[in-house]
Amino acid sequence: MASKENSAAGFVSVSREITESIRKVLDKQPVKFVRAIKQETRGGKSEDRILVLATWRLYLFAVKVPTKVEVTFNFLEIRAMNTYPDFQVVIDTDKTTFSLRLQTQEQLDHVVNHINYALSRVFNNSIYAPPICRAEGDVPDGSHKFSPNSESSLEPPKTCGGFSETYAALCDYNGIGCKEEVQWDVDTIYHSQDNREFNLLDFSHLDSRDLAVIVASIAYNTWFTKLYCKDMRIGSEVVDQILHTVSKSNSLEELTLENAGLKADFPQKMASALSENPASVIHSLNLAHNTLDNQGVSNLIQQVCRLNKGLRLLNLSKTSLSSKGVVSLSQALCSSDDYSNSLLHLDLSKNPGVLSGEDATNLYLFLAQPNCLVHLDLSGTDCTVDSLFGALLRGCCADLSYLNLSKNSFSHRRGRDSLPTFRQFFSSAFSLTHVSLASMKVPPDSLRALFLGLSNNPHISDLHLDISGCELRSAGAAVIQELFPRVSCVGTLDVSDNGLDADLLAVIPAFSRHPSLKHVMLGKNFNIKGRVLDEILQKLVHLVQEEECALQSLSLADSRLRHRGTVLVNALGSNACLRKVDLSGNLLEDSGAKMLSKALQINTTLRSVTWDRNNTTGVGFQDVARALEHNFTLQFMPLPLCDIAQAYRGAPEKTEQALAKIQRALLRNNQTQRFSQKQALRLHQGLVTSTAEQVMERLCVRVQQQLCVLKSCEDGDEVQTARQILKEARNSRALYPSLCELAHVLSVDGPVKQRLDTLAGELAKAADKELQVVVDSMVSLCRELCPMSCSAAERLSPPLSSISEQVSIPRSAIRSALMERAAEDINQALEEVKLSVVSYLTNSIVDQILQELYTTHKTLLRQVSQAKRWDDVGTGRRSVRHSRLVESLDFPDEDFGVNLGIDTMAIKKRSSRTRRIRPVSTRMSLGDEPSPSPTPSAPSHSASLTHSASWESLSTLPTNGSPLRHVTHVRPRPPRRHRAAHIPPESHCSENGGVSMLEDGLPDFYSKRVLPDRWGHTSDLFPLTCCSMTSDLLKKPFKGFS
Repeated sequence: MASKENSAAGFVSVSREITESIRKVLDKQPVKFVRAIKQETRGGKSEDRILVLATWRLYLFAVKVPTKVEVTFNFLEIRAMNTYPDFQVVIDTDKTTFSLRLQTQEQLDHVVNHINYALSRVFNNSIYAPPICRAEGDVPDGSHKFSPNSESSLEPPKTCGGFSETYAALCDYNGIGCKEEVQWDVDTIYHSQDNREFNLLDFSHLDSRDLAVIVASIAYNTWFTKLYCKDMRIGSEVVDQILHTVSKSNSLEELTLENAGLKADFPQKMASALSENPASVIHSLNLAHNTLDNQGVSNLIQQVCRLNKGLRLLNLSKTSLSSKGVVSLSQALCSSDDYSNSLLHLDLSKNPGVLSGEDATNLYLFLAQPNCLVHLDLSGTDCTVDSLFGALLRGCCADLSYLNLSKNSFSHRRGRDSLPTFRQFFSSAFSLTHVSLASMKVPPDSLRALFLGLSNNPHISDLHLDISGCELRSAGAAVIQELFPRVSCVGTLDVSDNGLDADLLAVIPAFSRHPSLKHVMLGKNFNIKGRVLDEILQKLVHLVQEEECALQSLSLADSRLRHRGTVLVNALGSNACLRKVDLSGNLLEDSGAKMLSKALQINTTLRSVTWDRNNTTGVGFQDVARALEHNFTLQFMPLPLCDIAQAYRGAPEKTEQALAKIQRALLRNNQTQRFSQKQALRLHQGLVTSTAEQVMERLCVRVQQQLCVLKSCEDGDEVQTARQILKEARNSRALYPSLCELAHVLSVDGPVKQRLDTLAGELAKAADKELQVVVDSMVSLCRELCPMSCSAAERLSPPLSSISEQVSIPRSAIRSALMERAAEDINQALEEVKLSVVSYLTNSIVDQILQELYTTHKTLLRQVSQAKRWDDVGTGRRSVRHSRLVESLDFPDEDFGVNLGIDTMAIKKRSSRTRRIRPVSTRMSLGDEPSPSPTPSAPSHSASLTHSASWESLSTLPTNGSPLRHVTHVRPRPPRRHRAAHIPPESHCSENGGVSMLEDGLPDFYSKRVLPDRWGHTSDLFPLTCCSMTSDLLKKPFKGFS
């Protein structure tokens, strides 16, 4: 104790004024230690100084007021620190050496421990942390290096591996300001997301020097395992720190520097950095879109091969590789079996000519070895595709999942010789999920081999096949039509930009026969006009309307369909299979937007619509916005940027308001919504049952008229049956809503709701029990770790032991989760099933009623005819009204068609997915360009009106020949108020060839019965193609235009 007093006697005291002066100089830096010391100089003398320790820096101040900094250095500048007797410490830095003598051993220990602890926080206790403290002589144990992981440390776990502390120390070391935003982003965003990938793009707004410090902070960080930088040019300072991080880090596993502006010598420098770090765990390298030296790449690959984990991912896309570079790369890959056992992802794409010569055989040798490649991308390398599959068949069948060979070519000489290998690979691959042969000319034989191979492969399913831009044309279309329906493993097919055009008439039916096709891309295949384009669009409409259609998405992007495309847009309303559709680039204008709005108002299956480059104005966007107010199922509609820019210039307010409405509707639809049962009922009635009701109404009127005629006769069995059928027909009108109401009433408090109520109670009890077990275990652990404090806490209110009894989950939370979320999904599924059952029952019963009505009508018609003959034989006393009624019912049997199937064709049994297609807008159909003169095989004008399901029966009705049509028949006709009477040709000429007078026959006009003669004598001039009530039904809507 005396020695300490004697040694402390020569030191100055640190006054309050000096302390305040020091704080002013250091500003906001936290001060950790302030003591008076002796600094020994070269002449053996010593000077009084004030030693100040900040978080990352040591200061020596002059003993005066105001004081000033005499010496300062960052702890990272220290190269060695030795302690000696008499409380002396010698610190060696990059520039000079400092010998400091403190007052006591305690102060010496504090200085040494503080510096060592600060350095341990910078290096995160890495094996590369420099052991700077050494003790000589008789120094107490307290001077040994302090470890923050020791039992005496109370420091909590570091956030993101202590990145913020390392970053602050390096900022201080480099003399730049510490950016608090960087620390906040890492400690808050990265930590909350448990993100181990450090993305330099998050800090692209900072200077290059700041980025260099950030990268240097990762060198000894154990939290981050990935370093990512894409499409951002980085300076030489940042590149140097990346290389430093590679040479020091033992946790960095993946490095992505894509399109980062790296110099050609970067691979060689990185190989040297890896050679200095035998503990490196890097296994993924992405250096794409950088101009690199070929030999350096080879050296880098060889160096990575020597690492513990080997190489799993190598991306050298668009790196200016040459054929020689591929040779050296292939030799490096073949030099070790580790690559065959570790390399999963290989990307050499966008290096033109790299695989065009004989040097490619070196790469084929590696691919032919048994390997574990999952992802292989050789697109744009001028590879001869058919010569590659021999190697793939031998080495890549087991694990290869992604294969991209686009923008290459097939060999013309050896093409046929390699077809068996080509076919065998696709029949033997076990794991394929994506195959791309896009943007190359695929011969028909190769396409045939591809389909035959895939059709014989039982191992794969839901394959994405991209054969876009392959110049398939008619020959390829024939192969698709013949073989594609057999390829059951394809789930996504891209055949866009293949010049199919008119051949789509044969290709589209092949899609309808495919059992598992879910996604189709057909864009850029519609370079046709006129009638053929209309037929193709009708084929597409029928494709998506088929009940067994499995399609979920359809893309017609950039097809330039113009006004004719509205036929397909119009059919989306009744479509029940598509969930995603892409109609961008079709110039559909506002008329197409109008049809889209009408479709969205009744469609309940679409989830995504892509609509852009259609010349849509603010008016069109307003139509779509109004439609989405009534649509609760569409969830995604990308912003049509091209159309928005154009529409905003013309009508900024309209466009802005419409887009705001669209976004609000989409946001609403992405939340849980209840679909109104009444809305579903009205929608179903309007789309499914209206045609049957119209036909039934016509029949009921006929039967009722016949019963009125026969009311004076005896009530036979036929009359009683007719009255019963009429009664059931009237009741059938309420059948559909009554069944729906019954299903709804029985489900209000049905077994599902009761079971969910019971389950909510059971879940609440289970949750309470689980909470009790967890809380009791927590309390037990607290008592084990801190028994004294826990005993004191038992006297609190409430005591620790009673916490488990007072903790419980709110019952409302569990009930809300079940009854509002799970129950809603269950009820929606039940409603769909119930709606389909109601539709089936209604359609079945209505169909049977229609058949009975038709049979009854025919039976009563015969009785009416017989009653008329009896009246003619009798007294002939009949009222004029009764006579006219009987005469109006005197029809020949041919007026009702040739068979019963015609009458009920419009009311075929439909499931809940089958809906009537909305009729094409008259304005759209008349606004098209007039088509050329129809050929004799062209459909008649009446057949062109069969876009509506209410007319769908006409397409199968028998005709007596196709009438001739003028080229102007599609033009709109002026409305006529009276139907022109048909004048027989012989009425204008007499028997001797003279012209007859207009007055001839006038006396007989009023004495002849016009109606029976019209029906009886005009049948040869106007052949009837359907039953009379169907004919009347078709004539009535167009009466004003006849």
